[in-house]
Amino acid sequence: MIVFFLFGSIIRTMMGKSSETTATEGDMEDRISSLPRNVIDLILDRVPIRDAARASLLSSKWRYVLAEYPHLRFNQQFSNAIARNRLPSEFNNDYVHIVNRILLQHFGPILKFVLDLPELHPMRLSDVDQWMLFLSRKGVRELTFDNSSSSPYKLPAYIFSFSELTYLKTSRCIFRPPTTFEGFSKLNRLILVEITFGSSVLNVPQLVILILRNCSGVHHLNVSAPQLQKLTLYENDYLALDNYMICKKLAYAYLALPNGIQQHRQGERISLQELFGCWNTLTNAYLDGRFLKYLAAGIIPGRLPTTMDCLRQLMLFRISFDLDQTACILCLLQSSLCLQKFEIWIESVADNDVTVLNYLEEPSRTNQTIDGLQTVKIRYFKGSKPEVLFIKLLLSCAPSLEKIYIEEDEKLLLNERLRIAKELMRFSRASTKAEMMFQPLNSAST
Repeated sequence: MIVFFLFGSIIRTMMGKSSETTATEGDMEDRISSLPRNVIDLILDRVPIRDAARASLLSSKWRYVLAEYPHLRFNQQFSNAIARNRLPSEFNNDYVHIVNRILLQHFGPILKFVLDLPELHPMRLSDVDQWMLFLSRKGVRELTFDNSSSSPYKLPAYIFSFSELTYLKTSRCIFRPPTTFEGFSKLNRLILVEITFGSSVLNVPQLVILILRNCSGVHHLNVSAPQLQKLTLYENDYLALDNYMICKKLAYAYLALPNGIQQHRQGERISLQELFGCWNTLTNAYLDGRFLKYLAAGIIPGRLPTTMDCLRQLMLFRISFDLDQTACILCLLQSSLCLQKFEIWIESVADNDVTVLNYLEEPSRTNQTIDGLQTVKIRYFKGSKPEVLFIKLLLSCAPSLEKIYIEEDEKLLLNERLRIAKELMRFSRASTKAEMMFQPLNSAST
């Protein structure tokens, strides 16, 4: 913090103060200017780029510091500072002018570039294209391009020539690589949010992390990522799991579907057995209830043919305890021999679904064992019969269970809470250490 205060003092000194103040702060300027270059780079990495630019314009000692600095961040703080006290038309011109000036004065590589693109007049987007062309010659390794405007920005072909990229994050863009695009050979992290895909083949042999959120045209996307370890597919318009079935190193999966997709192209769905038979290296799985229904193709076995020996944490959300979901949940629990932590978020439950109640009360259910499970958290607990029977089953089948945290829905009345708590406390337990803890929603967690 002292260093950043000194940097602010430099700018105030150069902007003109009293002679006494200037002399004092001039000493501060000398002190910070004489710091090693790597320390100065750390300072620049943490101060607004506009302040750094002003320092470089006003001081001969700092004239080339920003021009050589390999990390440039034009974030929301930067655009907000320019927008202050300006009309929209003035902002468009001044924003583009300032970014142009900083880029044109820069020499040397730019290893990290961040652009939070504000709402610009469509005619100004050609300037953004030129910025991308400029960057394509700078050896960029980490690129963040977040589009805050109301219209998607079509990524120019130049971006697909960034051969040194190891990290790419972009949002609200149109993603259409040229037909000659051979992939990002060094990319290991890829985050795409609200992206519209055209025909896209992504060959990313070093990719470790892939996140696709709220994307459309996903059926046009063909991904080859044999080294993938972390996969997030969140509410995209299509579920193309075939691309990821060969990912033998996958350890983390976060899969959630939007409403209606479970009815899409039913004949091509992948079953629970097929998916987890391929993903037997998973350690963490986060699945929503719609995805579980998607997997419930055909008969759900009591246990998978291939056990999930690596799975340590399982989180399920948007759960309604219909028959498909319930069968999938119990299958996963009984197939995960080393599962330690299980969390479930309840969305809505039909209290008197006879098929579910009969399924949970079958005598054979209590003869099954859920090994390894130590901690359970149930959030938005509503006190329905399926929920109560599910907890009863966990207590009777989990010999290593230590704690069940039950976070009750705020709509559950006090007298109902007491009645349900008494009922749950009477259930027999396979583990002598098992404890149940009732707590309001959003209180201290495990």
